[in-house]
Amino acid sequence: MKLGIVGLPGSGKTVVFKALTGGVEVLDRKGRQEPGIGVVKVSDYRLDFLAKYHKPKKVTPVHVEYLDISGISGDSKSGHSLGDKILAHIRPVEALVVVLQFFESPSMEAPDPVRDYNLIQDEMILSDLVTIEKRLERISKDMQRGRKELLEEHDLLHQAKDMLDQGSPLRLSPGIVQSEKMRGFAFLTAKPMIALVNAGEEKSREDIQEYLTKLSESAGGASGVMVDWLYADTEAEIARLSPEEAEEFLSEMSLDEGAKDRIVKKSFSLLNLIVFLTAGEPEVRAWPLSKGKTALKAAGVIHSDIERGFIRAEVVAFDDFREYGSMAAASKAGKVRLEGKEYVIQDGDIVLFRFNV
Repeated sequence: MKLGIVGLPGSGKTVVFKALTGGVEVLDRKGRQEPGIGVVKVSDYRLDFLAKYHKPKKVTPVHVEYLDISGISGDSKSGHSLGDKILAHIRPVEALVVVLQFFESPSMEAPDPVRDYNLIQDEMILSDLVTIEKRLERISKDMQRGRKELLEEHDLLHQAKDMLDQGSPLRLSPGIVQSEKMRGFAFLTAKPMIALVNAGEEKSREDIQEYLTKLSESAGGASGVMVDWLYADTEAEIARLSPEEAEEFLSEMSLDEGAKDRIVKKSFSLLNLIVFLTAGEPEVRAWPLSKGKTALKAAGVIHSDIERGFIRAEVVAFDDFREYGSMAAASKAGKVRLEGKEYVIQDGDIVLFRFNV
């Protein structure tokens, strides 16, 4: 899973990056426009349990990759659009974490997360409009030469343009952006988004909650937008601590969990992802999968050969495995099932794929 962290200058975006990743970059920047990259291993008690049981040679959790992306300026009203290099970094990410300043700074005007959210959305709308207008210009010329197969794409692009001209992000119309003709554009305003308020420690929980409510209202109840908050400076320090030290620190702050874990969970929910597990002596591994996908598609996540040669899947729910203590005991209790390729994988399923190629 790849998430892009964006925000206006001075929003504390890089501190948020450190808070969500522990501050470790896996790729040195080669310039201001190159993103910082951090990889987080997603903690999962189910994976830990299976690792203790199997004692495998390798344990592989789900990984989340964060990109600290520069380039949002908030200057869309002046006719500026995001540059091609910045767009090249943003387009491949699966979701955006939009950092919104909510702390006082002597060099900046009074913070207003809702204002900044709207500025960023306006800039993304402009960039999507530029993309559409360039494509429409090319399509129109091709259609004049007789390429009638472009008519559907032409009509969909005009529908998208009408939405954007009205100031509406494309995520409000999934029927348009999920069309096969439109997926390749990776429109910015179609991407799922977490609006993340970066609060100063002088801001009370009541002040923060007030802006979270305003942000939810500003997003128009879109299913592709979630809101959250953090004290980024403090969380960046917590992210570097051991689990025991972090838990004590969070308790003192009256927080159940740190932003690092909370935002990962929220990202899974935002992207409609679940986790299934494979387990044995060589490796215990967690695999992300879109909710509602079948056993056949889950097999393909592991390897295309397993999908191609799929025979059946042996499945046991993690809770049943933990209750009975072993695969043999769970099988004797009737909890291990043989499922075909159309079985819909559930969160926490432990799966053994049988295949032949």
